[in-house]
Amino acid sequence: MMSSYDFARIQMELATEFAQYVVDHPEVDERLPEQSYIYFEVAGENDFNRYSRELAHWQHHEEGLPIVCVHIQGLAPRQGSRLINPVIEPAPAMA
Repeated sequence: MMSSYDFARIQMELATEFAQYVVDHPEVDERLPEQSYIYFEVAGENDFNRYSRELAHWQHHEEGLPIVCVHIQGLAPRQGSRLINPVIEPAPAMA
């Protein structure tokens, strides 16, 4: 069983990535119902998916929000630092 902390950590990361995806693909935003609850299902992550579906069902039942499921295969590895050619050198001693 997944802890609520682990679920929240993954959910926040997915929500952040999805927000970036929508910024990069504005046509997706047009397909989303206003004030909807978006939940994620990740291939092979059964515990996460079960928790995610339960929360979506609750939101729909309690709040009447339309729900949208985003199915993903996973996340690509981070791209690394965005620094361009950093120069790292010792600094002189400070008095």
